[in-house]
Amino acid sequence: MTKAVVLLNLGTPAEPTAKGLREFYKYFFSDPYVFDFNGVGRWLLRNLVILPFRAPRIAKDYAEIWMEQGSPLKVYADRMQQSVQESFDLQSEDVIVVNGMAYSEPYIWDVMQELERREVSDLLLLPMFPQYSTATTASVFNQVKIAAAKWQEQPNLIFLNDLFQEPAFIRAWSVVVSKHLQTEKFDHVIFSYHGVPEKTIKKADAAGVCEFGNCCKQINNRNRLCYRAQCVQTTESIVRALGWDEDSYSVAFQSRFGPLPWLQPYLDEHLKGLLDKDQKRVAVITPSFISDCLETLFEIGTEYRDEFMEAGGEAFELVPNLNDDQAWFNSVFEIARAHLPQVAPNPP
Repeated sequence: MTKAVVLLNLGTPAEPTAKGLREFYKYFFSDPYVFDFNGVGRWLLRNLVILPFRAPRIAKDYAEIWMEQGSPLKVYADRMQQSVQESFDLQSEDVIVVNGMAYSEPYIWDVMQELERREVSDLLLLPMFPQYSTATTASVFNQVKIAAAKWQEQPNLIFLNDLFQEPAFIRAWSVVVSKHLQTEKFDHVIFSYHGVPEKTIKKADAAGVCEFGNCCKQINNRNRLCYRAQCVQTTESIVRALGWDEDSYSVAFQSRFGPLPWLQPYLDEHLKGLLDKDQKRVAVITPSFISDCLETLFEIGTEYRDEFMEAGGEAFELVPNLNDDQAWFNSVFEIARAHLPQVAPNPP
């Protein structure tokens, strides 16, 4: 019986054009997990604002980060899939490794049809979101469940909710940070995470423990799936692995959208606050992403960097993400192998 690892992600535009962004946004802005309000509101937002106005504007930003081989997210995802597949092959283990994207090719539903055709019995669903969120993890899991329900013989689905407590994930980040960041050159390091609306956190807080503060200092059964708590714990684990002092780093959140309050502190305001404290040399690490993308390369690496430097900053460095670092690819293989049912070697 064949086993498979599905590396899950949201996806990326196929090309840095208004047409490419509209095709991508058509799916992205239709997802009730991502945009948690009524269907009429989503339709109005998508068709009257996003597709006609936002898509052409954001396409120009994508053009600035586009690699020769394509979108950074897709380029690094393909390299990861190839590397992890080769690692299983070298172990002579009968495991298929595939990418599955929610809003772009290869679409999750197409990938699931192909895995059924190949008579896969056990599927490890490995989302490329280090911290659990309903807007990302729950969304892609839902697509997998819908696709699997159509199989004639139901597969064994193994869901890995997050990566933030995986030693191999933390080890990969410590390797990448050590490789690229000379801390003595900076006054402060910010760990920046993709924000979510506060109401999303509250809605998922079945135990009623969320205070957007000290409740995130440790993970327990009551806040195990709290996105903010997982972000805080990701930072603490990386810092411990690096042996940093407590006063040399902080956590902030980026990429807010719309009028509702999102997780704070907001990265742009946090950067201004550091300047007020005469901390003018700053580095930023982005552990809610596994590869560089629009939110890291353009939002932080261009927009926030320019704002910081124009306001009096002296140095601003965006630490490269995990991308295609071999330590990261090795970690993904290690994580996948640990969570799959015992893999039998191929017959000689």
